[in-house]
Amino acid sequence: MEISTLQKSPYFVEPSKKAQQAIKLAVCKGLFTRFEIDRKLVDSYLRSNSLLPIWILKVACNLNRIDIKIPVQYQYLWFCLHGVTLKRTQPSGRSFCSIVNFPPCYIIADNKLRTIVKKACESVNLSQGDLSILSGLKRETLRLYKDKIPITCLLKISQILGLNLWRLLQNYPLLGKTAKEGKIIIPRDDKDIDETIFLIWLKTEGHLELRSAHIEINQKNNIESLRRLRNIILRYFNLSHLKNEFSQGSRGEDRLIISSSPLRQLLCLKYNLPLGYKSGSLERTELKNFSEKEYKRLLATFVITEGCLSHHYTRNKKKKLPRFEFIVKDSSLAQDCIFVMEQLGFKPSFYIRPEQNLFKVGLYDSREVVRLISYVKPYLFNKNKIIHLQENLSK
Repeated sequence: MEISTLQKSPYFVEPSKKAQQAIKLAVCKGLFTRFEIDRKLVDSYLRSNSLLPIWILKVACNLNRIDIKIPVQYQYLWFCLHGVTLKRTQPSGRSFCSIVNFPPCYIIADNKLRTIVKKACESVNLSQGDLSILSGLKRETLRLYKDKIPITCLLKISQILGLNLWRLLQNYPLLGKTAKEGKIIIPRDDKDIDETIFLIWLKTEGHLELRSAHIEINQKNNIESLRRLRNIILRYFNLSHLKNEFSQGSRGEDRLIISSSPLRQLLCLKYNLPLGYKSGSLERTELKNFSEKEYKRLLATFVITEGCLSHHYTRNKKKKLPRFEFIVKDSSLAQDCIFVMEQLGFKPSFYIRPEQNLFKVGLYDSREVVRLISYVKPYLFNKNKIIHLQENLSK
């Protein structure tokens, strides 16, 4: 079992009975024998004497998934952290405390899902009340929700029956507290270019709020791109009631804010995106088996997000030549960019600046940069970076 991608996360978990119970269950499953984890630190947290790095709780929750008899809230990190305070301290010393908000969303029940629920209970000799408890709910909760099923229940059922949950639920509505606010349709469990473009935007320019249902994507002076991205999100997830307004941040950046607890929950559970601060905590994006045209669209997404089209001088400083760089604080994003470029025949350079925690992908052969621009130009949401480069080269 791999160590958690949250190992570089700045978040620490304040003492919580739910998190402590998840740790205790994981200890019984071999937490200290499977991973190099400071036992004294964990023991101190269990006595409520210290905070716990979030990645240790993530490892514990993942480990608990090997036992279907362990309730869901001890197997999935963000359900375990619902109502729990996380603390993050900046290098400057300023601290932030946030209470995680991650209640389960609901699937509209039909005869197919009711039959699967019944089959899961019969296969391991569970009553509906027992299943409700294993789903992190009160014993009577499933009986109360005759027309909708909590996603935690379906997570448990998929464990019991060995089902691919997202293939099972494709084309089903996913709801929050109400059927109107932020409802989505779970997309087909097939790789899709629009889905991947959205994920790259979210990983580079966006984040999922800890305390609310907000998903936010920011970029300065680029409302045209955010508007086109908004249309992709609306279409792909059949998202309802998304406001058309775009606000502006304190640093002048344009902000696309999507308030949808179902979409936020799907992004966490299916795509393993973390809530809150995400740098250094992202997993690789699935980028294999796209067409050449689709790889060009993906490369255009890397260019328009954290990509930089600039110039450098020849040795005698008589001529300016174009160059391309993609600089991020997450190794997985840099590797994703390299993979896409290599699929199109480019051979980018890769640099790591450990003192700044920066990862840089570079293309410095001017002929290759011209080829890159010709590939991505038809697929860019706007041409601002190309126009800016042309202006600099002509000066």
